[in-house]
Amino acid sequence: MVVDCDTFLVTVYTLIDDWYQQHCAPAKPVRRGRRPEVSDSEVLTLLLCQQWLGWSERLFLAYVDRHWRGYFPRLLDQSSYNRRTRDLAGCSVQLIGHLAATLGATEAPYQVLDGVPVPLARITRGKRRRLFADEAAIGRGGVDRRWYFGVKLLLAVQADGVITGFVVGPASTEERWLIEALLCWRQDPTGQPWGAADVPASHRYGRRYVGPTGPIWPVDGAGTPRGGTAEGDVYLADSGAAGAAWQQHWLSDYQAEVVTSRDVAAPEDALPRCEHASRRQAIETVNQHLSDDFHLPVPRARSLWGLLTRLAAKLAALNLGIWLNRRFGRPDFALATLFPR
Repeated sequence: MVVDCDTFLVTVYTLIDDWYQQHCAPAKPVRRGRRPEVSDSEVLTLLLCQQWLGWSERLFLAYVDRHWRGYFPRLLDQSSYNRRTRDLAGCSVQLIGHLAATLGATEAPYQVLDGVPVPLARITRGKRRRLFADEAAIGRGGVDRRWYFGVKLLLAVQADGVITGFVVGPASTEERWLIEALLCWRQDPTGQPWGAADVPASHRYGRRYVGPTGPIWPVDGAGTPRGGTAEGDVYLADSGAAGAAWQQHWLSDYQAEVVTSRDVAAPEDALPRCEHASRRQAIETVNQHLSDDFHLPVPRARSLWGLLTRLAAKLAALNLGIWLNRRFGRPDFALATLFPR
């Protein structure tokens, strides 16, 4: 089924507006001054649609003015649009979890964890003024393990590709610390994740772990457990999450069984090892679509708040795309052909 522009925009706006009026509008503080002519639901609709194009705010607003003026008779200028989208960053984060629940997140038998590198700037020689403080750093990531300056995004994904939660840390952060924060905040949003002093000494030469080099955020992006079942949740991760002390801690304190590739690495376990790798392919598909369809690498952020806005919008847009494809009887990941240009 080919989705026309009218159907796409009306469906997206209706979904967002119904959810916003029920969950976000009652908690929004009353501000002094004239009521804005462009509603928050319209701003959120534009923000999610922008992720398909991957353009700057200036080019995107010019496109909307030229092609969608009938749907958005009153448009914001670039400065106002930037300010409004950042003001609604928390709503974008909450929308990810709402769409995941709508798509059956509470019924998933297991979830897949993986870190994704998000470069924020090119690495160059010489002295340059940095746009970020300790929120970003130089690290290695990706299939080719290349150096980059930016952050590391940890995703929790269902077997069908629906994103259920995320946390972000500096690129130099080990994946265990990101998993620790995500599982801790899923169990208790007010909880305190492990620090370097809480982890038992490493088995190698008795050395202690080095903690995160910067903040891990956001708390409300971690998501929720599958449903508080007695047996807990199952997560499939790569070898970066391995460690007896870590896995025992996650199981006993967060009721989260994290199964890594090392747990099924014995020679006689060839079939379980292949099954583990096969089930983890879901997150590779998600990473590819985030990169190709929603332009995740180099999100053009210039501040921490702007980075949160862009990352949350891209993750919410992917969940929204899956929801729309199912509603229109299309394949889940036919995302590139869903958006009518």
